[in-house]
Amino acid sequence: MFDEARLERLIAAYFDQKLTAEEKRELEEMLLASSRAREIFLDRSDWHGLLREQALQGQISLLSEDPAGAITKKVTPFRKKAWEVGALAACIALGWWVFPRSPEEPSKIAGKKVSSNPDQVAMLAQAIDVKWETGSGSFGVGAALPRGWLKISSGTLRLDFYSGARVILEGPAAIELLSPDLARLETGRLTARVPPPAEGFTVLSSTLKVVDRGTEFGMNVSGAEACEVHVFDGEVELQGDLPATAEKSLQEGKAIAIRSGQWSAFPADRSSFMDTATVMSAAARETENRWKAWSASSRALRDSSDLKIYFDFEDLEAGDPILRNLAGAADHGSDGTVIGCDPLPGRWGRKGALGFAKTSDRVRFRATGTTPSMTLAAWVRVDSLPQSHNHLFSMSPEKQGEVHWKIDRSGRLVLGIRAEAKLSYDAWERLESPQIVTEQDFGRWVFLASVIDGEKGLIKHYVDGEEVASGPLKRRTALQWGMANLGNLDAVVPERQDAGGARSFNGRIDEFALFARALSPSEIADLK
Repeated sequence: MFDEARLERLIAAYFDQKLTAEEKRELEEMLLASSRAREIFLDRSDWHGLLREQALQGQISLLSEDPAGAITKKVTPFRKKAWEVGALAACIALGWWVFPRSPEEPSKIAGKKVSSNPDQVAMLAQAIDVKWETGSGSFGVGAALPRGWLKISSGTLRLDFYSGARVILEGPAAIELLSPDLARLETGRLTARVPPPAEGFTVLSSTLKVVDRGTEFGMNVSGAEACEVHVFDGEVELQGDLPATAEKSLQEGKAIAIRSGQWSAFPADRSSFMDTATVMSAAARETENRWKAWSASSRALRDSSDLKIYFDFEDLEAGDPILRNLAGAADHGSDGTVIGCDPLPGRWGRKGALGFAKTSDRVRFRATGTTPSMTLAAWVRVDSLPQSHNHLFSMSPEKQGEVHWKIDRSGRLVLGIRAEAKLSYDAWERLESPQIVTEQDFGRWVFLASVIDGEKGLIKHYVDGEEVASGPLKRRTALQWGMANLGNLDAVVPERQDAGGARSFNGRIDEFALFARALSPSEIADLK
């Protein structure tokens, strides 16, 4: 037996990311020792994910439309009782942390409009080796899914419906999302796990209506008049265009096939459908492959020419104040100092990040000298845009040549260069992108880069490796290195007390690079 109240407290602390190392070990031991503990953990994981998504859906839009004519740039739209056994296996083989940490894919979001009534019904929780069909919409992990079709030619999707039903879809497949408790399977294979609050979750085929009565079932549609239904747990009701003699209710362990108006009954075959443990194993393999690829590219990047600052945010412990500058030619004393930020998960399992939540959070570092050109690049997860100016990076406050890099409240990427020493608005050269972050993108990862090309007199913005904005650099000035901040802005000088107000960033950064030259479009694409 275990202390269930204690388990609940540990789980709550885990989701609040407040577990100590000792508490983490205690939770691991509970999960490994008890199937009941694992059941509770998975249940809380389900609800945690759904509540988080619903909270995101309920946020009041802070975003406004892009002011017409504010920029003259090119805009390119661009583009996360068998299961108990599986859970134990995963605890042992994969590490218990894989359960609640669905890997988060980079978003593909630029150029989108904010939808005030998104009409969304589910969340894409996992996508493993997925190839979307040509002409079909595609979504990143963590995306809120609207009503409509999902079509994949291969791979596996996990869909968490807002009703609480969890569906694993195996490609090739085409499914139409109709509501939080209703979907239509045109072709392909799915497994639906339906907890009691979602009872009544229904899947349609062209001739059949499968109504869950608190269960886990599989469904395989291979043609307009060919459908199989397997019940692994509980019961389902069968409605629709059924032969008169066909069973109208299926119990655990039974299956039915309907082909060209003829039906047959046989034992349910659990092994012919993917289960949660298999999905998790596949996800773990994919994560490992991504980790190896990223590690290799990260090592290569450190030796890039003119790389001044490179933070990978790996191996950070809570309270650790030093963030090493890993650039091969790093200046002495250019390591970062972590102020207030907390180590958090990054883009996928094993990848580290720093979380910026409080208005005081930041990483401070120093670089020396000047440069005519500069490239800033970062993997960023925006959790909200509470400030008028949400600073990703700032440097050398109130000096000619200082650079600010931020996302404004309307979701536009903004880069500003102080071209003149005077303290006025017109002293700045700036470039604003179209809206690149909407409230639907909060919580997803995106790769941002901006280039200042002093030789060509250009400024450019990139999102996920694609150019989204460019504009002239009319006044060329030496860019001034000095004290810099990630995720915040230094306090203003006494003469500018009127310019106060929080300018902190709310989200996470899991990789940051700063070059003393203008990278080419292909080099930017290679960084992604």
